Amino acid sequence: MSAGPALWARLSSVLMLERRETRLLLASATADSFGTGIFTATSVLFFTHVRGFDITSVGVAISLGSLCAFVLSPRIGRLADRVGAKKSLITLFVIRAAGYGLYLLATQYWLFAVLACVVTTADRSSPAINMTVMGRLFEDKERATILGTMYTARNGAIVLGSLAATLPVVTGSTSLYMVGVAINAASFIAAAMLVARLEVPEPATAADGEKRGRQRGPSPLRDPRYLAITVVNGVAMTHNTILSLVLPLWVTEATHSPHWGLTTLLALNGALAMAAQVPVNRRFADFGAALRAAVLGGAAVFAACLAYAVSGSVTQGWAALAVLVVAMIAHTAGECLFTASTPLSFELAPKESLGQYLSFYNLGRVGQDLVGPVLIVAPLVEHGTPVWLLIGAAVLAAGFVPWALLRRHTLATSERAVV
Repeated sequence: MSAGPALWARLSSVLMLERRETRLLLASATADSFGTGIFTATSVLFFTHVRGFDITSVGVAISLGSLCAFVLSPRIGRLADRVGAKKSLITLFVIRAAGYGLYLLATQYWLFAVLACVVTTADRSSPAINMTVMGRLFEDKERATILGTMYTARNGAIVLGSLAATLPVVTGSTSLYMVGVAINAASFIAAAMLVARLEVPEPATAADGEKRGRQRGPSPLRDPRYLAITVVNGVAMTHNTILSLVLPLWVTEATHSPHWGLTTLLALNGALAMAAQVPVNRRFADFGAALRAAVLGGAAVFAACLAYAVSGSVTQGWAALAVLVVAMIAHTAGECLFTASTPLSFELAPKESLGQYLSFYNLGRVGQDLVGPVLIVAPLVEHGTPVWLLIGAAVLAAGFVPWALLRRHTLATSERAVV
């Protein structure tokens, strides 16, 4: 009788659910991600079938948005340090709500392209500012736990949103597509209202921030270590490009696996990531452990690339699917381990410039979104094994970089001294 409540109490303690800020952050992330799940599953069909734009034009607008995000997101992070992470995150949520809502009125291509630049910049800037808020609220292992819990909550909400998107996709109803866009816009209003209830400590007042903004403060561009882990983050995010863009083409065109195996693999990835991310984050919460997580993440992605390459040469359908399952297990392990190395970006950033540094670190992911599809998708599908091995080796090497540069850092050596 008491096993259930005892288990829930233990889980609540581990995940810090008794803390008000944890519950608000998770609720905000869930609202945000549910709307994102709906929009991601329907956006291309909405813009092409409902709005009548051709797929090339849609791709150009999205690429322009990614370019704007690459240029502007570090400046948004710097501004967040001056005016406050909480205010900045709420503002970004409101901009996203307005931008996505205006998609309902964007019947002309020029307006769609402008909105794509605005919403993509806000979308790509939000994770770093959200992480800044978490950095202000949580420390060390607490931060690792909340990062893992947030990741799990986001994955679950995106899956639910994707399932909800089935209705407009199956029916082809213009009205339902527009309802999906409206729900996505409303989700950001809900997220903003939840964040508004947080009490986020800031290292300086707005006035002090303005004074600091006129001075030449620390910059990640002048920090070789931070530049290195940012590049590593971009290379590591290759796993995301493989998952979202390469895998659908690889499974259906380059292997003998049954086509329904693709959805099985994606479901396996989601389930494993949701189950493993919190324990993995807690296991690699310390600075030195995060360095090891990057190394292991690179090794896991290399193993996944090797298995993906092998799957293309297996002629039996079920055997090919079995190899792909092995690849996906290794792929998900790499994904979780690289996520667990994120605390490096917090620990190496000055507290007063956390927003600026985390926004710069996020450029790795933005850069992958910008160039990854061009550099990775077509070569992998066309040339197979050699490119799989080359990309796997690149990620493996990138995973070693933080350890090679930072294993003697004071944060790592002080941990060893304590032990």
